[in-house]
Amino acid sequence: MNWNSVIDKALEVLRTSDKGYVLMDMYNNILTPEEAAFNKIQVTPYNALKFIQTQFSAMGLDISDKHLRIKLIALLEEFERLQKERIK
Repeated sequence: MNWNSVIDKALEVLRTSDKGYVLMDMYNNILTPEEAAFNKIQVTPYNALKFIQTQFSAMGLDISDKHLRIKLIALLEEFERLQKERIK
């Protein structure tokens, strides 16, 4: 399980999304509208949030649960705080 690549992919999807949608080609590559038009590639609009949720669910983490996301943020903040204290 490589969380790093899943998180990187989710961030890429969010950066390229437009109002919550991304354009995907037949190989599930995410393209910008400019790339698709310039290269004359047929694309399908896809819900970016659903794509991200599916990716994380496949890894066993339901990020659609708001309480879980809040707990994850709290965990990361506490971990970061302890890391800083340990360095001192």
